[in-house]
Amino acid sequence: MLTTETQTEFTVALVGNPNTGKSTLFNALSGLNQRTGNYPGVTVEKKVGRYSCERRKFQVIDLPGTYSLGPKSPDETIALKVLLGRQHDVPEPDVIVCVADANNLERNLFLASQVTDLGATVILALNMVDIAARNGVQVDSELLSRKLDIPVVPIQANKKIGIDELKTKICRAIDTGDVSTGHH
Repeated sequence: MLTTETQTEFTVALVGNPNTGKSTLFNALSGLNQRTGNYPGVTVEKKVGRYSCERRKFQVIDLPGTYSLGPKSPDETIALKVLLGRQHDVPEPDVIVCVADANNLERNLFLASQVTDLGATVILALNMVDIAARNGVQVDSELLSRKLDIPVVPIQANKKIGIDELKTKICRAIDTGDVSTGHH
């Protein structure tokens, strides 16, 4: 792993269940600075974008939606390979952002727990908190952060609310040296 002084770009992987707003978050982070293609040998779409934050460059990868890290489809296999740094055309992620729908938190936390078990640097982006609130669901993100032992950032990706805080948490993870090396 290169240090922040010599590394020119950090990789952020977005992972989450289908329909959690991962792609919306991807678009909020990368804006128009994105490209799509396929992973080699499969028809699984690959979306890669870029953004800058605090004088650093980040490559963000929108992984296919998955319910678990026990792959049962080509999409889930690709997601797992990228997270483990075993996908040859994608660098190992420095930070993994697990996107969870605040309305379906229990189901979404199964994947989040699997991702944190990888030993990587993980941030939980708690999306759709506005819809959850309208449905009477209130999530204490500070308590959830303490229970999971990872940063939790409430966001509304479709309105770009919480995106700056998420970028700051990603930068802080890089600054503290708490980035995945794949050797734990």
